[in-house]
Amino acid sequence: MFTKRNIYLKHIPRKEEGMAMIVALVFVMVAIALLSTLSVQIINQNLQQNRYSDYRDTFWGVVSAIQESKSSIEIGGDGLIGVESWTPSYNSNNEPILPSFDDPSVTPRTLASDPTVQYFAIAIPWENDNFDNNGDGLVDDISEVDMVTIYALAQKNGTVRRLEVITDSNDVNVWRNAIFAGDGQSGNVINGNVSIHGSVHVLGNNLLPGNPAITALDLSGTALIHNNYQGVPGILQQRVPPLPTTVFDGETVETINAKLRVKRGLVGLSGNSEIGEPHVPGNGWKETMDGTFVNDGWTGNQTIPDGGRGIPKNVFSDNGWNELYDLGNRVGFPRLTDDWREPNGSRITNPNTGNPYSFQDYFSQVLLADPVIPNDGVFNGNLVLNAKGNKIFWNATTGTYLNGSLPASLPPDDHDYIWFDPTTNVLRINGQIRINGNLTFTGGGNDRTINYSGKAAILVFGDITIDSDLVTCNNGNPNNFQNSFPVNNIIGLMSSNNMFIGNTSQCDIMGAFYAQNMIKISKQTDIMGTIVSSYFDMGSQVPNIYQVPALADNLPYGMIANYPITTLQQVGWRELGL
Repeated sequence: MFTKRNIYLKHIPRKEEGMAMIVALVFVMVAIALLSTLSVQIINQNLQQNRYSDYRDTFWGVVSAIQESKSSIEIGGDGLIGVESWTPSYNSNNEPILPSFDDPSVTPRTLASDPTVQYFAIAIPWENDNFDNNGDGLVDDISEVDMVTIYALAQKNGTVRRLEVITDSNDVNVWRNAIFAGDGQSGNVINGNVSIHGSVHVLGNNLLPGNPAITALDLSGTALIHNNYQGVPGILQQRVPPLPTTVFDGETVETINAKLRVKRGLVGLSGNSEIGEPHVPGNGWKETMDGTFVNDGWTGNQTIPDGGRGIPKNVFSDNGWNELYDLGNRVGFPRLTDDWREPNGSRITNPNTGNPYSFQDYFSQVLLADPVIPNDGVFNGNLVLNAKGNKIFWNATTGTYLNGSLPASLPPDDHDYIWFDPTTNVLRINGQIRINGNLTFTGGGNDRTINYSGKAAILVFGDITIDSDLVTCNNGNPNNFQNSFPVNNIIGLMSSNNMFIGNTSQCDIMGAFYAQNMIKISKQTDIMGTIVSSYFDMGSQVPNIYQVPALADNLPYGMIANYPITTLQQVGWRELGL
């Protein structure tokens, strides 16, 4: 029996059945083609994504290599990372021939976060690479001394990236400033009017955060921070070397290379105060600051409130005014209990404890030690050097103390001594001296000048007061003072407590001055050198402080914090081709 459906199927032509199969096959082939295309696209996208991931990850490899190389150089290393040794060589285009990952001298390091990323770095100091890096026609000249090029390479799964970074090496030692201020009080670090020619570095660690009334550096009235010696009294400028020069805006100009750094706390600008000056072509000196780095911002009536860090009106700096503090925790305030550091930065172990000597212990137990004379170098009691007073002689090496008379001749060069003759206003100093008491320099009327010769570091466990002129001369001759500071003559005064300068008179003083607590400067005192203290009281009569760039390289042996703190600042970079 036939149903309607069977009758219908019975009458379908065989030609139409073939067409249906062809159509179905076409659809299948199209589907396969689409799936194949999609699969290829997915595979390519996956490969591209992996390639991009490898390219991205190798960037973190070269960044790590650069940072490790910089850190190596900053602590006195050679900057080679993952490379045993390397001698610079160049191709015909004067490009360095860099080693590859399969070079025998290369043992690449790996990222801790991704061990499949390998990297290494090499560093080339410009000063001794026998190449004219800056294109001035001179090979390894003085302008190349602080420059270093770092090359970094990283690879992952066959992807390689290469970076070239040019850095400028800088010593940010505390003595490379006019003022270095440490923790400060809870309310301020530097207050009062002050005229500063040179760098200022303020840590402000004890300042209370977020209080707009706090100013780390309050410049009021006609206070200023400048980058040149304009206004320096001639009687002081004749005693110091000429300032270094630099090329700025196409001109060769004198400069102190001054920078302002404030790690914590606001900078207050009021009245006519200013930081740097507007650039004026043709005058022979640099007006603008080399750099300004302030974390918390600006305050005072010369600052425009903007709901944030403020906009200062009178800041003239090569990098503007909005850069943040750039040294992290590299620089701390030096304390007498810190480790002793040699001028090359090395520590010295105390054989009795197995630990590094502290500064005060090494100064007292080693520098002043004598196997015959107990407490060699230690003067117990207050010491007053009065331009209108008695002759004073203290030989720390022999333990000889005279008050009212002097020996017939100076002690030998290997003795530590103070030799003071008020009749000629001459102070001769040498070596290292420790005073358990207060130290005072004083005078009166027209007889208040003390001319000193020699080099000495004097550590005072008490207060230091300077109420006299304290200036340098050559070979004990007050009339011979040209270029007398600081190469051959410099006094380094260190107080465990406070230092008071110019309380009763307007003084001219020259030296390196450190107080673990406070330095107070009164009157219109002129200071040629560097002052380092936890905080400063500048009073209201605008003292003047003039940095001497050569001071940090000529400190007397025994001065606190007399060692380099090297930082590399990036001045340019580019990615090199494969």
